[in-house]
Amino acid sequence: MPQKVLILTAIPHGLRLDKEIREIEEAIRRAVRRDMFEIRMRTAVRPQDIRRAIAEERPQIVHFCGHGLEDGSLVLEDDGGNNKPVPPEGLAQLFKLHAAYVNCVLLNACHSAKSAKAISQYIHYTIGMNQEIKDKPAIAFAQGFYDALGYETPDNINPDNIDIFQRAFDEGLVAIQLEDLSQGEIPILAKNNTLDKSPSPVNSQINSQINPPVEIKQELNDSDIETLRELLQLSGRAASERRRALCLEIGINPGELSSIWVLPENDFAVELIDLLQKRKLQTTTCKLCKKLESDFKGGGYSSKLEAILTKLNP
Repeated sequence: MPQKVLILTAIPHGLRLDKEIREIEEAIRRAVRRDMFEIRMRTAVRPQDIRRAIAEERPQIVHFCGHGLEDGSLVLEDDGGNNKPVPPEGLAQLFKLHAAYVNCVLLNACHSAKSAKAISQYIHYTIGMNQEIKDKPAIAFAQGFYDALGYETPDNINPDNIDIFQRAFDEGLVAIQLEDLSQGEIPILAKNNTLDKSPSPVNSQINSQINPPVEIKQELNDSDIETLRELLQLSGRAASERRRALCLEIGINPGELSSIWVLPENDFAVELIDLLQKRKLQTTTCKLCKKLESDFKGGGYSSKLEAILTKLNP
């Protein structure tokens, strides 16, 4: 599944945002794994434009280009085309709504570190600038960042052991330092430590290409699938507030479920089971069965779950 990059620009007057956007596109085109990325763009954004764009596009990476104020606010536009500061906490609450699929936010704007840290309450990786940054270093950072996201992982290195976004951030710093060493400490990376143990979505995609999912050796029948759907619904694990935890526990990236994430509980359960069967994700299905087994231990479903696990692990 391609990683969708949503580029948002605001107040372009006096900023070389057109050049930054071109450099981002060029970096992705040059990338070895360029098919991993899909670019979407919105310009001259107002607060409602950002809110709608993220909801409509469901991106994995959000890249903001524009002005920032010393208090950490990002400067957008109002309906009249005037400056409209948006404070860090307002941005944090916005991204809280989209934490199921947004994995990285890059605020390429002066003084955006406060906003980055606020957003990092809910998003795994957030990058901001701790002071003013010149146009050329800002462009160099973006170019280095996307260059690194597209690098191919050497065959002798397990991609799950590489922090892809950390590597991309470090590459962006090097790109700045080669242009202007004095600007090299301006970008900061804020991580959400509560999610540090979950695999990076980019890591997961690369790993799936190198090590394809193991196919189920014995197919589940319609009765087995219906049992899993029913038990997932009854367990409550498909509830909206428990979905992220379930995904992490069974080893699936929540960002990969953006197309079904907003479905009602019962529909989500049905679609998730169907997705696991379609992709033949044996290990993931086994983990789900074990979670359900612990929920219904000793009940009438125990024998059915045991039979399903036997099929998955012949």
